[in-house]
Amino acid sequence: MDAHPLGVVATIVLVVAALVVGQLTARELATGGYRIPEDEASHATPPSWWVAPLLGVLVLLLTQTVGDTAAYAALPAYLLFAWLSVCLVWIDIDVHRLPVGLTRPALPAFALLLIPPTIATGEWDRLVSAGICCAVLTAIYVAFAFLPGGGFGGGDVQLAPTIGLLLGWFSVGHVVVGTLAAFVLGGFGAGVLLVTGRAGRKSAMAFGPFMCGGVFVALAGTEQVLAGLVGQ
Repeated sequence: MDAHPLGVVATIVLVVAALVVGQLTARELATGGYRIPEDEASHATPPSWWVAPLLGVLVLLLTQTVGDTAAYAALPAYLLFAWLSVCLVWIDIDVHRLPVGLTRPALPAFALLLIPPTIATGEWDRLVSAGICCAVLTAIYVAFAFLPGGGFGGGDVQLAPTIGLLLGWFSVGHVVVGTLAAFVLGGFGAGVLLVTGRAGRKSAMAFGPFMCGGVFVALAGTEQVLAGLVGQ
């Protein structure tokens, strides 16, 4: 079933709610309660002004892309991922770690949230495809993590199955586009850090934000990318 944008009123309500939730989330994140001794973080937490606007933008994007897919039943899962993404972006930027307290329960939570839209569409192959993509993307990140200089941590590996599940529910093409987008965004981000002198060639870089970013690129642009490839 194709996605359609929500109505104007519903979209406004969701965006306003996202701004409120984003503000509350920023206030909680600013306490640094997610930090553990192993982080050895004595610096100040990141600025919080961008959290609420970013969540608002992501929610607006989802209302226009995921929209009323499966009679609106799919939207809650992706809205929750938008909130999770904002939290992970903040934490990974701050301490270069994706906390297991967020990444581990994410997979079963999203698996449950995808059942109602699957029932609504009656297309159970969506859930099968999502499960396969979940396993394959996890294997890919595990392989990269073991490569010399791969640079992927346990948090990245634990986030991969959730991304594979959410994108795989739409199509394999979404997973491919989302994964490629993550690496492209990561490469661009690394280049900017190198050019500006904020990182060296051996500096650790938070990849979680780019993984999350790839999801939204895929949700917004996979159909256009695939249409462009078919048209060539």
